[in-house]
Amino acid sequence: MFDDVLKGAKASKKNQSEELRPQSSPSKIDPPQERKPRASQGKRTNPDFKQVGAYVRKDTYLQIQRLLLEQPDKDFSDLVQELLSTYLDNHLTG
Repeated sequence: MFDDVLKGAKASKKNQSEELRPQSSPSKIDPPQERKPRASQGKRTNPDFKQVGAYVRKDTYLQIQRLLLEQPDKDFSDLVQELLSTYLDNHLTG
């Protein structure tokens, strides 16, 4: 009695899976292309740099961002590096 129901359900699932299966067509796979070496290395991959975090007042950070927009050759990490280097110079020589 239930055998016919199960056979019908299995046949229905088989038909659905065949409909959903993508058509197989011969595809051409391109060989991997060699990447060109980069001229410069970013701070993220440069071993001389270390990413650090600090809490800075929001209003101070917004003012700094506005000032740095006027200096496209300088970013926030450059400014922090400059300030920390100056701080070290003052405390190590004093």
